[in-house]
Amino acid sequence: MEERKWACTHCGLPKGIGRGNTWHKNGVITASQPPHIRGTLYDVEELNNLFPEISRRIGFDITRLVIEGKRRDGVRYTRSLMDNLRRAGMEPAPMDVFRMISRFCAYWGLGIAEILEYREGEILSVRTPAYYSDPMARGDWAGVFEAADGSRGDPRWRDETTRDIIDIVAVEGEPELEERIEQEVELGIPFTEEGDLEYRYCPECGIPLAISEQFEWNPEISLIRERVSGKRFILHNTNGIVAVVRVLEEELGEEIGDIIAEISRGYARGYYGEIRDRTSLEAELLKFPLRSWGRATALKREGDGYRIRILNPYSPPVVSGRVWGLLEVFEGRDLVLGERNEGEGYVEIFLKTA
Repeated sequence: MEERKWACTHCGLPKGIGRGNTWHKNGVITASQPPHIRGTLYDVEELNNLFPEISRRIGFDITRLVIEGKRRDGVRYTRSLMDNLRRAGMEPAPMDVFRMISRFCAYWGLGIAEILEYREGEILSVRTPAYYSDPMARGDWAGVFEAADGSRGDPRWRDETTRDIIDIVAVEGEPELEERIEQEVELGIPFTEEGDLEYRYCPECGIPLAISEQFEWNPEISLIRERVSGKRFILHNTNGIVAVVRVLEEELGEEIGDIIAEISRGYARGYYGEIRDRTSLEAELLKFPLRSWGRATALKREGDGYRIRILNPYSPPVVSGRVWGLLEVFEGRDLVLGERNEGEGYVEIFLKTA
């Protein structure tokens, strides 16, 4: 068998993931280097269901918002990467940055990315046939281009039929939307620092051993697959998605949060319904902090329903919906979202019998 030099000899996960990320006791994953950007293990199918369904529910295509959110997220991440390289005594050229991000894409499960062409101030072309999400992948690479080249990039599929090559073409910016998205991305996700979670860590790479038990992780094909469901996951920055939700709330009101929770609940009902006989409610809730979804605490019966608080949710409405659908599947009955209250670093929901 060919030696997998990237793999930890103890747990089998990529050693670079352990070096580059920290699993905290408060249920949050962050990058190991400043500014310690929060990351999340996303269910790709859930992401690709969420955005089109939001568009359908509100009667407005949010693709551009998603692209902008991820573009600003990509700018922030790439600039922080370049700053860290400079602190280490290196001055990265744009092509160095593009190739480095391409390698990271393989490790994060975002899809193999091949740099085809770069012309300063004009264009960056990337082949990425197994991209994880159309608007998010385009936004990612537009942000990388902007940070490394200094020009705002418009990400376009070279061929709308094959959708395997993204051309990021330098264009003038759109200040109003850019400024609003940038403010929300920079704001980030508030979370409490305290935590008492205890993990069994790999003695070689430092990743919680439960991650290797839950996922197959192969950067050679840029694939993270959940063992119990067979679904594709990615490890990616969190702020871009949160920024999109906040801008939608500003435009449409707080009820958009309930719509997102309903969408996430519908997806969760199908997801957990498929694996119900291979897991349990308790086991699934324990997975949340390992994936940086937040930590579910104090699940208790209250009258004819359930009250639960999630500390440090990466997106309060998405995580609320996930818990909602999870409880419905394992309790075997329909529930209604009676309350959803957000505070600094937490969301609390009350689910009652329909």
